[in-house]
Order: sequence, then structure tokens, then C-alpha cells
Amino acid sequence: MHPPVIVLGYSEAAMLLRTPHDIDVRAIIAIHGQREYPVETGGVPHALVLEFDDAEAPHPGDPEHAARLRIRQRQAAEFGLRLSPPTIEHARQIIEFAESIRAMDGVLLCQCLAGVSRSAAAALLCLSQWTGPGREDDCVKLLLAVRPCASPHPDLVRFGDECLARQGRLVTAMERGLDFC
Repeated sequence: MHPPVIVLGYSEAAMLLRTPHDIDVRAIIAIHGQREYPVETGGVPHALVLEFDDAEAPHPGDPEHAARLRIRQRQAAEFGLRLSPPTIEHARQIIEFAESIRAMDGVLLCQCLAGVSRSAAAALLCLSQWTGPGREDDCVKLLLAVRPCASPHPDLVRFGDECLARQGRLVTAMERGLDFC
């Protein structure tokens, strides 16, 4: 067993946490970028707050991809931004947090700005940690049942796949699941 998961954007999550309701949020993964805010986690017993943008991470050995990223970084810098993509360390932190709350009573809320990419990837990593190898397709189906508009951040999922030693099965399951949407 594992806690139920909710994936929401900033406004939805803030309203959920401020309004009396029947949903017992006992843990939260709040992800925000440089110019975004995480929801207030004060009343939630277990919280993981991460800061990274909804930006692509470099793909080792792909010079064309690296050139595209440099162009995007220069464009962002013109507006005073330094885009910070997810790292393998972020994936590790999410997986470790998931393991620490595995037996928790209550709901895990995963939140980012829109509740579509970064928080969906975090939820997918949690589900994958809890269900174990061979259940990657089930995890994607559950995520899409919880958040039909989910489009998990591909790099965060790739890093999680590596941390969980899934040999690409989680990435493939995500790509296959999104093809059916």
C-alpha cells in the first residue's frame, strides 16, 4: 500500500490547503522555479520543497541538443532569468521522500506552477518507487487517472528511471501512456 496522490497547480493546491475539506494532505512535494512560489507547507507534516524550472536538462553526447539549450539560456538571460533544469539529485530526493512516507496515512500532494509537468513527474517517481519494478505502465495509468492533463517532465522521469534502475522502462511507459491521451 501507499498513500493516494494528488497532482495540482499552484492556485489549485493553495485553495485545497486553505479550505476545510475531506482530503487529509499529510505530505507535499512543492516544486517551484526562479520566479515562482511553492505553496505554503506550514500545516503539512511532511514536506519536500525543490527549486528548478520547467526547462530541459542537457543530454550527454548530443551536441545539437546542447547548442539548442545554450540558445534558450541566452534568450532567458536577456530577461534576467537563469533557467535551472531538474537534476538527478532532484530525482533522488523525490524517491527518498517517497520511501520515507510510504506507510503514511493521508494524501501526498505534488504541486508545481501548472500541475502538469514537474509535479506530474514527481508523482510518477513516487508511484514507481512504491509499486516496484514491472509496474511502470500501471503507474502511468494511475497518474493519468489522477491528473488527465499530466505531461510528466521527460528529463525528471529519465533521471528517476536511472535512480530506480528501471533500464528505460519508466521512460518508455510514460511515452507509451502519453501516446494514448
